[in-house]
Amino acid sequence: MTKPIKIDPAYEGPPGSANGGYSCGVLAAHLDGDAEITLRRPVPLGTPLRVAPRDGGVLLLDGDETIAEGAPVRLEDNSPKAPAFADALTATASFPGLGFHPYPKCVGCGTARTDARALRIFPGPIEERKLLAAVWYPGGPIGPAEAWAALDCPGGWAAMHFGRTERPAVLGRMAAHLSLPEDPQSAYIVVGWLESVDGRKLTAGTALYSRDGTPHGFSRQTWITLR
Repeated sequence: MTKPIKIDPAYEGPPGSANGGYSCGVLAAHLDGDAEITLRRPVPLGTPLRVAPRDGGVLLLDGDETIAEGAPVRLEDNSPKAPAFADALTATASFPGLGFHPYPKCVGCGTARTDARALRIFPGPIEERKLLAAVWYPGGPIGPAEAWAALDCPGGWAAMHFGRTERPAVLGRMAAHLSLPEDPQSAYIVVGWLESVDGRKLTAGTALYSRDGTPHGFSRQTWITLR
């Protein structure tokens, strides 16, 4: 049985397509527990899509075309200890995207976004720890898809920064584990780090914490640099 969905145009990522992390989170909601989502095509905005089951996982379909695939996964936690809130706040001032941003309307990290949907997560380097870190002020309770979006962009920026590439990258695959707090938090710390480089493929990780360092989620990601 298929289920219809549509990605709100407010959740933009690269121009004309949806934010990868948010899209992954929307599809992950149709699976139990940790999930790994592989993006096969840019996820269109405002277009009727379908979620269909397949072999214990799910597909995101645009007509008969597969846009993304999702499957359950057991995800190992490789998250570092959270940086101090003050250090994460200081790092934000060195966000690489303040100088040049390939996707300024990205709902997660876009510098051109000031609307209520925008997360405005601007991760900057903490070089001695090989991390990028940011403070996120969500402005109210967050759902799983928003948490996936928050875990998305810091990984991409960490991959590009520590991978020493000047070319933009796009999310190809993301797996995440969430343990969101019951009580709304006024602020979170989000970090990203680079794990490996294999040609155009960059493997990164991200993690989400309360301002006191309590962990609330982590992810593993594959980013692809554009030619």
